[in-house]
Amino acid sequence: KGLVGAVGAVPGTACAHPFDVVKMRMQTAPTATPWTGGIRAAVFHIGQGPGGGAFRAANFLSGMSPAIQQKAVTRAPMFLFSELCTQLVQVSSGLSRTQACFVGSFFSGFLTGNLAAVAEYRKVLRSQRVRADGVSSVMAVARTAVASGHGTSLFRRMRSAGMRNGIFDSTFFGMQNVLCDRMSSGCSYALAAATAVTLDYSVDVCVKRMMVVPPNQAVDPLGAALRRLLAGHRTPLHAVATVHAGLSAKAVEFAVSYFVTGTAGVYAASALRACF
Repeated sequence: KGLVGAVGAVPGTACAHPFDVVKMRMQTAPTATPWTGGIRAAVFHIGQGPGGGAFRAANFLSGMSPAIQQKAVTRAPMFLFSELCTQLVQVSSGLSRTQACFVGSFFSGFLTGNLAAVAEYRKVLRSQRVRADGVSSVMAVARTAVASGHGTSLFRRMRSAGMRNGIFDSTFFGMQNVLCDRMSSGCSYALAAATAVTLDYSVDVCVKRMMVVPPNQAVDPLGAALRRLLAGHRTPLHAVATVHAGLSAKAVEFAVSYFVTGTAGVYAASALRACF
């Protein structure tokens, strides 16, 4: 599992990154009418840049380097820790394999989400072109937050990212375990990932909005951020549409990323088994 995640992370992230940039724009800068034209507005804003001007496709690749760094570092531990925690839960609790996948993968996701949060934070700041000092590296982000007296806010971002990843990993690995006997590896990965991002989306919106705030500024805890996210809308329908702006872009992003991850990783694992 770790090999599948590690080998497939780089091509999967590269293929899906433009969708990630669009999704983050829609999450962090919602429109007044999110159900009409949200994707189009995000695409034009990114393509033309903050100051307008000619449309540049290269703008959709902003932040790809830290994105690949984040995924390359965390995708293998994500798969390995999920398997380890699943086996521990299965042995200690007597749950079935599928049930243990859901439970164990939540704990592994929470851990890996915390570990990857600062690298993700840099990716969000760069891809959304947030002007901030002291974000040249992961350590620089941590130093800036602590020096400005906002180390607690950095840990809030990390815990929130861990909670989101726990929800995602629990759903993804549990669903993939259910689907793996019914379809190809790539398709089961893609469908499980699309389901998982749908369930964790509101938490992810809060995480992304925390991460467009420079590290020398404070952010609220996740609970307060969720309450603020859902409050102040004209109608419940408007609240749902606003909160879930960008869900289609994220579902496509993760379906593409995990389809490539599953397909490339399984082929690589098969090739290594044939060699050794």
